Amino acid sequence: MKKYILIILLVMVLLVGHFIGDRKLSLTTNQSTNTKSENIVPVSSDVVSNQKSEAISAPLPESFQIKNVPFASQAPLFNWDTLHEESCEEASLIIVKYYLIQKELTPEIAETEIQKMVDWEIGYFGSHKDLTVQETVDLAKNFYHLDNLSVKKITSVDDIKTEISQNHLVIVPTAGRLLGNPNFRTPGPVYHMLVVSGYDDMGFTTQDVGTKNGQNYYYNQSILFNAIHDWNGTPDNINSGVKNIIVTN
Repeated sequence: MKKYILIILLVMVLLVGHFIGDRKLSLTTNQSTNTKSENIVPVSSDVVSNQKSEAISAPLPESFQIKNVPFASQAPLFNWDTLHEESCEEASLIIVKYYLIQKELTPEIAETEIQKMVDWEIGYFGSHKDLTVQETVDLAKNFYHLDNLSVKKITSVDDIKTEISQNHLVIVPTAGRLLGNPNFRTPGPVYHMLVVSGYDDMGFTTQDVGTKNGQNYYYNQSILFNAIHDWNGTPDNINSGVKNIIVTN
């Protein structure tokens, strides 16, 4: 009888020990899990969004100049006849083209290119005329096969600076007489295109094809920005043209 009682007591001791061991293991596991959970700090969607916004809105460099930009005026051989007086769009595209292919641009090459483009325009548009920025992009795509130009609407000088800081040349259409360039023939062109190639905190460096002195010509940023207007079809409403630009991507 005593033997059976001892066996029963031994079994009970083993069961109680097993129960206590499982309980300790369960508590230890839960504590470990809780500790790990406490160490994990959840990242909210707002934080991720703010980080992305900070990356997008990184400050622009105070100044930036695109290097090795060629220059040619719209009258490369100084023949300011009617054809060349209306060739600012063509000359601006030539500068962009020769910058992209990194080849020398001489006055003779520029003159030949202008003549070819004008002939092409007469067949395509029906005449050699003032071109909107979209028509200028069409000219670039169809004549030069440049598919990396696009039209953008701008609202501030920073929109231009952002493109320049990424090594994107910018072609701007302007109400030419608002530029006040003393090198223009009086009273200056009603409508005029030029290339922007750099900036600092006060203004823009341009390749202004409207004058033989236009290489790296510097404009106050407010003057240039205020003058930017796309062609509206007639000189009378040039100052109400949309602030569109052409950028190289």
